Amino acid sequence: MDRYAFPKEEIMYDQERIGKAKLKPAGTFDRPMDVVRADDIAAGEKLAILRAWEADERALQRAEDEGMGGGEHAHLHKVQSALTRLEEQLCSSSAKSGQDERG
Repeated sequence: MDRYAFPKEEIMYDQERIGKAKLKPAGTFDRPMDVVRADDIAAGEKLAILRAWEADERALQRAEDEGMGGGEHAHLHKVQSALTRLEEQLCSSSAKSGQDERG
């Protein structure tokens, strides 16, 4: 699909994809780091997706701790690593833009 031929439809698809990712991150992305690497998602949206994923993983971990595992294993550490990486990127880009303004 040509991005410029149907910009409105493309934006709708992106918003729908982001909305689904916030509700079920693991169903939209294979790995938490894929969220960080996505070039077509704003930083704030990435943060929301990863925080939702973190909440899901914490719930899964609680279920496992209570003996109610459903075959899936919690990967909280992978989500936390992705959050850390995203926060580092945000801090470095914020520091860079601050230096550019002082120029």
